[in-house]
Amino acid sequence: MTTNQRIVFNEMRHGLPNPKTSLIVDDTPSIDLDNVPLQGILTPVMRNRMRPIDIRGDIDAFPLGKTITGFSVPVVLRSEKPLIQAGKHVYGFIIIPSIDANVLWMKGLNLQQPGETLYMSAVCGVVCHLVVQLAKAQGLKVIASCGSNQKVSLVKSLGADHVFNYKTADTAAELQVHSPIDLYFDLVGGPTLEAAINNLACNARLIICGMIMFDCADKYLDEFHDTVPRDLAAGNLKYLEHVYHGMDRVGEALVNLLVGINVGKFVLVLEDDV
Repeated sequence: MTTNQRIVFNEMRHGLPNPKTSLIVDDTPSIDLDNVPLQGILTPVMRNRMRPIDIRGDIDAFPLGKTITGFSVPVVLRSEKPLIQAGKHVYGFIIIPSIDANVLWMKGLNLQQPGETLYMSAVCGVVCHLVVQLAKAQGLKVIASCGSNQKVSLVKSLGADHVFNYKTADTAAELQVHSPIDLYFDLVGGPTLEAAINNLACNARLIICGMIMFDCADKYLDEFHDTVPRDLAAGNLKYLEHVYHGMDRVGEALVNLLVGINVGKFVLVLEDDV
């Protein structure tokens, strides 16, 4: 028998989760890898799932005291399916593909024309730092905002034309200087969305990030897989990750994600040698 650690939703809280008590590691379960029946990543949405199960939401709540679920990239230890071989890596989240597929609009929708102005908020997160590079490759002027001077410098290094710290600058004033905006890639809503709307060009387009993967994944998934991995491997695109090592750091990593410390995709590595 092998120890089969799990991360448990342990505590319901208002506001930020407690990094030590909201999610805990349970070392008690075990698994028989040779005989177990074979069946069937950290994201901000996980905070939304840390609620009572009787409160409806856009995704199921975590049952208190039960193992949490999320995007993962595990190694196959044993398989009874010829298409999935032992030793291979797979990815997934229940039945939803684990793709940062909000970038699909840049690869397939053809909504943009060279010379147009694109504004993006929360650019140092998992999606938009990649979209900056795709947009510049297609000849767009890129205006971006993020939450620290360090992030401003990073996004500039990715090619954005103008980047500002929304915590110290006036978003509406910044956008007015660079208006009209032809495309707005929205990740935050609220006052930032209002400021963008007030500076839009005629016939401007808004991309509401978060639902793009469900609308476009089937249509553009092949093109995404044909181009983005190739460009990453060739060094034409840079993908940023904020990596934590060890299951015991899950609480710390989740809180840091929610307060905006992250740069790029938050990844919790459970095993370093797989």
